[in-house]
Amino acid sequence: MVGLVEDIGKICGQGWRSPGDAIYLLGHPFATVPNTTLGGSEYLAVLHHQIAGQPPMVDFELERQVQATCRQGIRQGWVKSAHDCAEGGLAIALAESCISGQLGAEIQLNSQLTGELDREFSLRWDHLLFAEGGARILVSVSADQVAIWESYLQEKLGQNWQKLGQVSTSSLQIWIADQISLIHASLEEMGDRWLNAIGRRL
Repeated sequence: MVGLVEDIGKICGQGWRSPGDAIYLLGHPFATVPNTTLGGSEYLAVLHHQIAGQPPMVDFELERQVQATCRQGIRQGWVKSAHDCAEGGLAIALAESCISGQLGAEIQLNSQLTGELDREFSLRWDHLLFAEGGARILVSVSADQVAIWESYLQEKLGQNWQKLGQVSTSSLQIWIADQISLIHASLEEMGDRWLNAIGRRL
C-alpha cells in the first residue's frame, strides 16, 4: 500500500500517549448490523475454530468520511493516536493500543453508546467486543482538545462517533451499564499473550 504524507512531522501511531486522554470510536456504532459482524471473524476462528458466516457489508461513503476526519484530526494535532478496529474488533484494537503505548484504558459501554438495535437482533457481549467491520477507527485526544474535536466530529460525522472513556495507567477495563465488568486485564497479562503467542503455538 502506498500513500503520501504531506508533513512527516504530523503523524501518529496506534499506542496511547498520555493518561487522561479521551478515547473515541469513529464510524459505525456498536452492534451495527450488518456493518459489523462475527461472520468470518478472528473470534470465530481462534476461539471456536470455525471459518463461517458472511463478512461485514462495506459502507464506502462512511469509510471515506471516517478516514478523512481521522487524517484531518492528525494534521491539526488533535488526534494523538489512531488504530483501526478491523481484525479482532473493538476489544483487540483497545488491547493493541494499550500494549503499544504501555498505558491502560477505562472504557464505559452503556445503552446510549450501543445505540438503537434492530428489533430482531439481541445484543451479545461477544458481538459488542469482537465483531469486525470497516469504517471504524479508535483514536485518542488530549483533554484540552476535546471541545474542538467533538465540534469537528459533529460537523463531519454527525452521529457516527462515540466517546468511550479515557487512557489510564496500568490496565484495560471495559464496563457496561456502570456495573458489569466485561474485561479487566493488566498490561503485563496482555503483553505476555501478545509477545509470546508464536512461541506458545510452536
